[in-house]
Amino acid sequence: MRLTNEERRKHKRYELDNSVSVSSHGIFQVIDLSRGGFRIKCPPYALIPDFWETDILTSVTALESLPAKRTWVSLSENGSHEYLPTVVGVKFGKLTKQQDALLSQLIEAISQGDVPEH
Repeated sequence: MRLTNEERRKHKRYELDNSVSVSSHGIFQVIDLSRGGFRIKCPPYALIPDFWETDILTSVTALESLPAKRTWVSLSENGSHEYLPTVVGVKFGKLTKQQDALLSQLIEAISQGDVPEH
């Protein structure tokens, strides 16, 4: 029996609206977030390094200077050979106690439905 991605996943993912990742490499839409990392959507062929620091800005809080590691990249195209936005899987590096506490607060707010929509 094969497990689905959700069944294999170590941490539950929480979808985010109106949230961005901001770094010296660009501003990208955050699709979802978990205790272990997040996914971003960016233009096709955006250069995302293996390791970097990024801020995640949400309507609830700002997570600053998060250590990030690119774990996978998904590039696809539609039927007319136009490239769609790239989706990048990102794993958190070692978080400080404050970063971990803010991440926990954000996930708690999302799970309780306390994230305002814009």
